Amino acid sequence: MLTSQSFSRSITLTLAVFSLAGAGFSGRIANVMAMHQNHPISFTVPTPPQDPGAPTGRREGGSSRGDKIYTLCKTVEEAANNQCATSRLTALVPEIDDKQIWGLTAADHPEFLFYLSKFRTPQQPKTTRLNIEFVLQDEEDRYVYKTRFELPLTKGGIIRIPIPTNREPLQVGKRYTWTLFTKFGPNETNYVHGRIYRMKLGDRRQQEVQAASPLERLEIYLQEGLWFDAMSMLVDLKQDAPQDLTLISKWSNLLDEINLKELAAEPMLPCCTPDPHISFK
Repeated sequence: MLTSQSFSRSITLTLAVFSLAGAGFSGRIANVMAMHQNHPISFTVPTPPQDPGAPTGRREGGSSRGDKIYTLCKTVEEAANNQCATSRLTALVPEIDDKQIWGLTAADHPEFLFYLSKFRTPQQPKTTRLNIEFVLQDEEDRYVYKTRFELPLTKGGIIRIPIPTNREPLQVGKRYTWTLFTKFGPNETNYVHGRIYRMKLGDRRQQEVQAASPLERLEIYLQEGLWFDAMSMLVDLKQDAPQDLTLISKWSNLLDEINLKELAAEPMLPCCTPDPHISFK
């Protein structure tokens, strides 16, 4: 768990063991490690906003049936007894200061990242068509954005949900609450939720962002505590250069920083076409 006292903790580079052959690969690894030792990446944990009464949030989903919340199934036998959640739902956001789920953005239309697992049981087909609903609400609980879609879930992975540019932009200094619901079966609904606040960079910092290279811009976002902006940019960079070891290590280390490193190797899933006819009854 991150704390505001950890201000700007550097991330030590860790690389997975690659089963790759060929001369020169070990030299590439050494070069990447040397570069990161000289230029460690860090995430500056932002100061908590003064927002009495704001919801705590929830990063890990659990199956809700009636008034009960069930944690993720560990075995097929547990799933057969209907006493656990058959899919994992995780928001890729930090837990800050006693599991507060919130973060900052400088974007007027940010995007959100979530992990969805695939847990097969004898009652479930190989492909599960997962109903999903995402909502973003303002401080008055009015909908800024609401969408429903169906995801053919053949394997676990990460989805990204952007706020469309034709929607009302987020206002600086205001609190917005996001929630993602998934309906994995007739009696199993998962959800995660948290807060996002839009901040404005100072004029000098904004000039630096505009003049920076993509990696330099990423570093500025991290230094300013703009988690949503940094993650969105890093996903874009990784998709453009999926074999880039520098980007792979940055992604792994940032997820490790928020205790979600086990999700670093998960693929990005194609998503998401809105469907207003999806039912959550």
